[in-house]
Amino acid sequence: MRAITRGIVIAGTAIGAALVGAGTCVAAPAVPSGTYQGTTNAPAGELIWKGKTFQGDTVVNNFAFGLTGLAGTTSQDGYGNTVIDYSPSGLGFLTDRISPNADGSYTGAVYVGGSQVGSFGLSGQ
Repeated sequence: MRAITRGIVIAGTAIGAALVGAGTCVAAPAVPSGTYQGTTNAPAGELIWKGKTFQGDTVVNNFAFGLTGLAGTTSQDGYGNTVIDYSPSGLGFLTDRISPNADGSYTGAVYVGGSQVGSFGLSGQ
């Protein structure tokens, strides 16, 4: 009888632990939407690059004088980051990775061939 009771207690504990763990999952943040002003650490970068506009799963970089270009597609990496792939613009070696901040802004990094070469920030307009 003790073995049966012990088995029931162990099974109940395992089920309880699974149920508690199931409720602690955090959903990935949504891909940004709209136009964001940009800041960058690139020398004179802010004279040329002004930010990004996100629409659905695409993003376009905004440049000085109202010019746009360098389109990419977005995806989530499973760690709460949005990855921007510039393969649609013919630049498969170039990616950005942005992370959300508590205030609604984003911190980003630029990668060339998998190596980080710069950083930037995005804030809503």
